[in-house]
Amino acid sequence: MVDKIRVQMMEMAAKRKIDAVLWETPYCPKVQKIIKKNLQERRSLAIRHSDGIKFEVVESMKTNAVELHLQTCSCGHWQLVKIPCKHACAAIGSNKEAVTQYVSAFYSTEVYRAAYERNIQPIPTFDMSDPPQPSEVLIKSPTTKRLPGRPRKRRIHSRGEVDHAYICSRCKQTVYVIKYYSESTTLLHFEHYTLTV
Repeated sequence: MVDKIRVQMMEMAAKRKIDAVLWETPYCPKVQKIIKKNLQERRSLAIRHSDGIKFEVVESMKTNAVELHLQTCSCGHWQLVKIPCKHACAAIGSNKEAVTQYVSAFYSTEVYRAAYERNIQPIPTFDMSDPPQPSEVLIKSPTTKRLPGRPRKRRIHSRGEVDHAYICSRCKQTVYVIKYYSESTTLLHFEHYTLTV
């Protein structure tokens, strides 16, 4: 099991390392798509300047406060993913700055390549014994321990199960009493069903 996980991680790391070599953008492709989407969506937003670093961005009937120096937006998306949201992109664009300088360095292609620079080494199997076959493995039953206290004499009946049979004093027939709790009340109800013998 552990060896299977190691192989999967080794192959995933190798694939990501090869993919990252071909990237020519400053950020990973998924991040580039998010930035592009946010830049397109910022066109429908209205911007109100507070000063050079604080902005109020209006989206239909809702307003969001953006602070560039703190890299925050009241929608919370920028603080969460460290990529400027559409409100922040609108504020950055109105300030005539590049959006990419506000994206976290963790998403850069250089950091991504550095993360997968070292590879997981393959392990030969000559010194490892063969894994046991399922037919050879003997699974023993779990050890049971007697519970403390006096054991029950009567088993617990399931809901709706016949508890005991009685002979009715009025009709002289066999009567089965069923105990149950009503869902609407907490009182204990008794019903009896006659059984023709």
